[in-house]
Amino acid sequence: MYRRRSSLNSMGAAVVVAILVSVCGAWAQGYAVPMDGVANAGYGTPNLQCAEPWADDGTLVWGEARTWKGDNWTFAAGARTSAGEDLDAELTIFHMDTRGEDPINEVIRDSEATLIGLNFKWVAHRSDDVTIAVIPGAEFPIGEMEGTNTAIPATAFSDDVIPLISVPIEFISRQGTIFRAVPRYVGFDDRPELADGTTIAGFGDVLALGFGVLHNFGEYSLMADAAVILDGDNSINENTNVPTDELVWSAGGSWHPENSELRVDLFVTNGAGPTGASSIIATPDQSVGVGLRVSGAY
Repeated sequence: MYRRRSSLNSMGAAVVVAILVSVCGAWAQGYAVPMDGVANAGYGTPNLQCAEPWADDGTLVWGEARTWKGDNWTFAAGARTSAGEDLDAELTIFHMDTRGEDPINEVIRDSEATLIGLNFKWVAHRSDDVTIAVIPGAEFPIGEMEGTNTAIPATAFSDDVIPLISVPIEFISRQGTIFRAVPRYVGFDDRPELADGTTIAGFGDVLALGFGVLHNFGEYSLMADAAVILDGDNSINENTNVPTDELVWSAGGSWHPENSELRVDLFVTNGAGPTGASSIIATPDQSVGVGLRVSGAY
């Protein structure tokens, strides 16, 4: 998980965001289902953020764990609160530890990273059934991020900030099903350094397009998401130990009692974590992990 030092320029990213907002704003048409009348409109799926900001008086707090075979884990927690009309802010912490008995598909071993993230969500467009938001943010390493390549072997280090931006586009059907499309940019390092001062290939700038769906059944919901990589890399090839691109996906369900902000998600995924940067990283060879997330407001 490293930030790239060059490549995609900020002017190009701004143009992409502007085009998406203007095109999708023109596409929006009115339906009878209001966004704020649908349960879970303010929640995302495991690897994709939602478009609606947190508008309640209280603060949403959440915690999550994902685990893979061989005692490999990632942990995350966060707090999300309203920061004004059509605006919210979220603070997150993410920790990855793949120092288990077996590396994930024998590719990465003794790898560790801790990131503090901050992002803001601004609603650029809202109609009865469509919401478009812009979410800029950054994730800051606590100490150095370490990734060990078992083929060399060698350990790469980085302490660079990871910039990111997402543009969730959210549509609610007449039946209340929530559909999401999320273009995203994440800036990883393309040449992380080794202990001897040389460098190896990293993920670089990543452009991805995600799709998600969530449908409520009273106190329960089913959800799924997937993101394809348009440019850059987001995983490690299990045979060559070099960066590659992989589909990132999740599928699962939620329990959310009526008249309560409590929500429990149980899902399977190949995504490393729920934050903007970690959720674009796929485990080698589509190794499947199990995730549990609990959230509530106070």
